[in-house]
Amino acid sequence: MSGFSISNNLLANEVNLDLSEHQQSLGTSVRDLSSGLRVNDAADDPSGYAIATSLQTHAQAFGQASQNVSDAQNAATVADGALAAVTDILLRIRELAVGAASSVDSTSDREDIQAEIGQLLAEINRIAQDTNFNGRSLLDGSIAGNQSGQNATATITSNSILFSNGANTASAATANSNLLLASTVLVDHAQFPPIDATLQQAAAAGVDTVSVSDAGYIQPGMTFQSGNVLVDVQAVDAAAGTITASFSGALASGAEIHAYVIGTITGPISVGQQLVTVANGLGGNAVALYAGEVLQINAVTLASNDVVVVQKVVSPDSFVATFNKAQPAGVSVYSINWENVGTSGNGSYNFTPGPADSSPDGSPVYVEEYSGAFAANTGKTQVVEVGRVTDSTPTIENFSLPGNPTNEFAGGNFIALSALGDGNVPVVSTVDGTIELQVIDDNGTAAVQETFYGTASQTSTTSAFLLAPGERAELFDGIVTTLGNFSLADVGSTAYIKVLQAVQAPTSNPGPLVVQSGSDEGDVVQIGIPAVNTNTLRISATTVIGASGGDPTLAAEDAIGQMDYALQQVTTIRAQLGASIVRLGIDQSNDDTAATELTASQSNI
Repeated sequence: MSGFSISNNLLANEVNLDLSEHQQSLGTSVRDLSSGLRVNDAADDPSGYAIATSLQTHAQAFGQASQNVSDAQNAATVADGALAAVTDILLRIRELAVGAASSVDSTSDREDIQAEIGQLLAEINRIAQDTNFNGRSLLDGSIAGNQSGQNATATITSNSILFSNGANTASAATANSNLLLASTVLVDHAQFPPIDATLQQAAAAGVDTVSVSDAGYIQPGMTFQSGNVLVDVQAVDAAAGTITASFSGALASGAEIHAYVIGTITGPISVGQQLVTVANGLGGNAVALYAGEVLQINAVTLASNDVVVVQKVVSPDSFVATFNKAQPAGVSVYSINWENVGTSGNGSYNFTPGPADSSPDGSPVYVEEYSGAFAANTGKTQVVEVGRVTDSTPTIENFSLPGNPTNEFAGGNFIALSALGDGNVPVVSTVDGTIELQVIDDNGTAAVQETFYGTASQTSTTSAFLLAPGERAELFDGIVTTLGNFSLADVGSTAYIKVLQAVQAPTSNPGPLVVQSGSDEGDVVQIGIPAVNTNTLRISATTVIGASGGDPTLAAEDAIGQMDYALQQVTTIRAQLGASIVRLGIDQSNDDTAATELTASQSNI
């Protein structure tokens, strides 16, 4: 009998198999219907399942990143709100300082004003200490990150307009400005080594514009010497290769001019600011003195050496400077480090004999080629290479050259020149303060008297040396000023220079606030908020009283300048925070969009 088996019921087994497959298919259909998904496990669509899982991972990550960004926005908003309060406080302190700058206020009035200022400064520090988000401090510098350093600045304010219509200087850039301060320059002494140059056309006595061999290395305000002719540089056109200068006498084309001093001091020197005279200039001729020039006195050993800045040129061979050491008559004075070098410029050289005060690492070294002996320096002179100081110490200055000096002249010699005075301690260490210039009547002659107020020391210092119309000087804080053409009609006119020292940000600042703003590793946004307190804003010493015996209005003027700086700093921080908040908002919108689109793509699969 076909189809019949005693051991197995084959027909029943086939029916059972069909039933099992049908039930499995029905279960899958019910699962798909109930979940609404085409792919519920890897077996449904292996490749599709892998893609869907990846999409789901990123979609969930973007959702969390959106939440992270929202929290960061809230933290930045809290910080900005605190900074808004600091801004209001700074505006109030500035208002009080403006009031105290009037001499109408009595001492008791200023004491009352200072009491309020003291409480406001304390409140700034409290805000900096207590502002936090979810226990994380925001304004104490703990999330500062790396902040850029600040360069020293000099800002002219209250620059009186003069009654005179005459030109301030012969320079076209400052002629007829009618201002008490024609120009102000914050000098970096180490960046301007003295050089030689060669006139490429004849110069007439008086103010003249002539071509020179190395205009690009000459700075306005320098004085050069050629024999007994002095050349006071007023303007430089590096592109045209010309200088505009006042020549004390006529010079022929090809004449050499020198910007350095080599001589002796005629009389003994005491500690402090005083007037001295130089004898035996270069070749026994005139002395190339100018305000802002750095000089070494008695550079025999480091113990005897003194480095000073020419603050005021009184005559062609005398100058005013603040001396740190007493010296006998006859000691050496010069403004140059020099070293003869060969035609092979690769490698390093030591200045020999070693200078008693060297330039800082990175400052320039000018290599000149000249013909003739160096002392006379007859013939052509030209800068043919620029190197850099390396591994400098107070007594040894190494320098390296990028290549071999170019031999422009047949049989030429090479000499390297660098600036003086910035070995380990700068000649002029700029500090926060205010310079006041006031026109006074000096026994029938109009003159300017300069007074410096130090923000930290809260003391005023008035120079004993008065300045004449059009004079250039560097009496205080590394600031070289050129005065306007004032007269007795301008007595009482004032100008103020607010000086802020350079500040280099520490390299070990804590890291910034890190926000994971995306779904992948390293997809972050960083927010750095520097410390905002009276120290970092440089206003902890703010006072409208000042030291006893000084002009109290000068302390108030300085306070105004300090508040202006602090407001600028806070405004900059708030602008950066605002930009971060905008960026975070865009980032959050992007995260939300990405999460939505990825979820839709996963659903399609």
